[in-house]
Order: sequence, then structure tokens, then C-alpha cells
Amino acid sequence: MRSLALALALSLSCQAAYATCLKANGEGQTAEGRLTSVVVTTPAYDLKEQAYILRLAAPACLEGSDEYDKVDKSERIHVYSTDDRLRKRLRGLVGKLVRVQGSPFGETTAHHHAPIVMQISAIEPLPKR
Repeated sequence: MRSLALALALSLSCQAAYATCLKANGEGQTAEGRLTSVVVTTPAYDLKEQAYILRLAAPACLEGSDEYDKVDKSERIHVYSTDDRLRKRLRGLVGKLVRVQGSPFGETTAHHHAPIVMQISAIEPLPKR
């Protein structure tokens, strides 16, 4: 009985340390953190590109059916948009605390710069904490 109580307590404390897992390829998933902009160089491909990285306050996980969509823990999400208006908002919110909404998936290519990648459909600034 005592070991069951200990296992339950450990399970609850571990869950509290992590945000709810994001669902791969599920629309309307949200994440919060500080938005940063980084330049990534990949010498093997003679490639240099800019990426927006959301640095999370608490690690997140990702659940999905594909192997690359199974991420146990990440403190970063590579966020992007193909919409010009949202890309402009991303540039303007670098360095700020933000909430993004979109469809996450696991990193699969050299163009993905965090274990979790999210195509965003919305972004909003959060009050300073």
C-alpha cells in the first residue's frame, strides 16, 4: 500500500512538471513561452537560415502515431507560418512572451530546428510575468 502511494505521488509530481502533451497534427494546440529568432548554419548543406524558436517555461511533450511525433520532453518549439501577416507578427514579437496556436509535429528535416515544430495559425503577446 505504501509503495502504491509513493508511485502515485511520484506520478503526480512528474505530471505537474510537464505541460499537457501536444497532439501531433492536431489543429488548435497551444503553447506559451518567449519567442526568439536564431540563425542556424548547416555546413554539410552550405545552408544558413533563420528560425523562430519558442522557449517554453516548462518542458512540453508531443504524442502521435509516427515515431518522429513521439517527443518525451522539449523546452523548445520551432514555430513558423506560411501566412505573410503572421510572419510579420512573429518578427515583431521576438523577445516577448507569447501564446501560439497551431498544428505541431515532430522534427523530420534539416530545416526543423527543435524536437517539436508547429505551423501556427495565431500568435498573441502575453503580459510580462
